[in-house]
Amino acid sequence: MKRYKQFDSLIVSDFERDEWADPIHNHNHFELIYIAKGSGLHHLNNVKFPYKKGDLFLLGPEDMHEFEISRRSRFIYFKFTKLYITTTNELPMPDHWNRDIDQLLYNSERKKGNLLQNEADQKLVLQLMDMIVAEYNSKKLLNEKVIFQLFTVIIMLIKRNKNGVIHKHKLKEHNGIAEEILEYIELNIYDPQKLTIKNLANHFHYSPNYIGILFKDKVGNSLREYISEYRYRLIEQRIKFGKIGMKQIASEFGFVDESHVYKFVKSKSGKRLREIKSI
Repeated sequence: MKRYKQFDSLIVSDFERDEWADPIHNHNHFELIYIAKGSGLHHLNNVKFPYKKGDLFLLGPEDMHEFEISRRSRFIYFKFTKLYITTTNELPMPDHWNRDIDQLLYNSERKKGNLLQNEADQKLVLQLMDMIVAEYNSKKLLNEKVIFQLFTVIIMLIKRNKNGVIHKHKLKEHNGIAEEILEYIELNIYDPQKLTIKNLANHFHYSPNYIGILFKDKVGNSLREYISEYRYRLIEQRIKFGKIGMKQIASEFGFVDESHVYKFVKSKSGKRLREIKSI
């Protein structure tokens, strides 16, 4: 399998194809792919998803993919590294920006296909992507900052669509209690008080003992193990790719101070911070 490497923090491309020439591949960056026209199949991690105009996909470095084109298609690619979203902009960011990015990039839901369900938002994202392409190609003064601000709007639209889909799923109860617990953990991973066994049991109306047994039976890990591992993976990504200090990480993830973050990281990985940064 081919692996594409990107050394620039951001590359934007806009192109049309009748046939897909690239082999199945992964990459060392993230890719936001908007389908501006056409249809076909998207092969993602050995699963085939139909794609059509208005669809938006987000791929991570570990994802393998290629397209199978049925009708001539226009693709707009926004390819970025984690460094891009942590160091590019100097303006104030939307509330909970880091949390929104974590939940977007490291949530398994993004591997399940199209991220945009609302037709009006699909059209809005096309306008935003067209503006990004124009800015990227123009090389005008401050175009990098303009592009970044447009990118943040797209992230907020993805979040809005994601929350809308979650609400519908809960009403239908088609995913079962295990997925509802996983979703609750994801949304509250920054608030340890909400993720105690007692609070989870109260929230889902089970006894503390039963919810633990139920979760392990459905997921394979205990609640404490799963929450701890999920929190560690998010912190690890911040340490590897971010430039924020340990004090901010401690504050965001509900630790008492930086020393508790150091101890948590060492207990989970057996590594010191500098060893994680060098990986």
